[in-house]
Amino acid sequence: MAKSESDGTTSRRTEFSLYQNGVRRSAGGNVAVEEEIILSVNGQDLVALMCTPSLLEELALGFLYNEGLIGGVGEVVSARVCRTGRCVDVWLHKDVELPALRTLTSGCAGGTTFEDLRDVRPAPASDLMVTPAQVIHLARRLQEATFSRYRVRGIHISALAVGEGLLFVAEDVGRHNSVDKLAGLCLRHNYPMRDLILLTTGRVSSEMLVKAARMNAPVVISLSSPTSLSVELAHRWSIALIGYARGRSFRVYAGGHRIVE
Repeated sequence: MAKSESDGTTSRRTEFSLYQNGVRRSAGGNVAVEEEIILSVNGQDLVALMCTPSLLEELALGFLYNEGLIGGVGEVVSARVCRTGRCVDVWLHKDVELPALRTLTSGCAGGTTFEDLRDVRPAPASDLMVTPAQVIHLARRLQEATFSRYRVRGIHISALAVGEGLLFVAEDVGRHNSVDKLAGLCLRHNYPMRDLILLTTGRVSSEMLVKAARMNAPVVISLSSPTSLSVELAHRWSIALIGYARGRSFRVYAGGHRIVE
């Protein structure tokens, strides 16, 4: 059974005007919640994240891990959401040199990273292989999670899988945030991040692939498309990069040796 999030903070009801056949009427429905959350480390503001306000402690831990600022929860003294719910305070056992405060948006320009791609180390060697049937099955599981659990449009869903089952599932208006939340869930549950399959509904950009490498995921499956730089990095790091996994078809952009009959 996949661990997931659904705590009522992901959507909010709003009123709107609906036009059908030129006729206007009043209606209402839910929209995805987006808020600014400040991540503070050792009492210093690090970054303002535009995100869905759920699993915030996991988001903070996953962001710090994927940015290379921590190597595990053993370096963390505490991580807690402040009383206002608009910030997460993380205290570490060590001093770290923090970059200047930046705001990371949840949209197409989101996912700005402090990492220099040239300095990122690839994921360790892995023998993990997947079959076409496994890819199709996992993509279908992700779609089921998207449509059955989360009925609000505009939300990205990401998951970590083992075999044919989803291990952790996270959602956010920002696709990068949803992946950071997965890393945080692994850290919180003390689950090793190695030889896991990363799935996402969002586009796989270079920053997304860097996060996958940091999380030691040798297989990345998206319901959407990759970018040219993510394909280049996947080739360099021997990561299977799969896109447009829909229905009974998918495209393999890199790491084809990990797809076995």
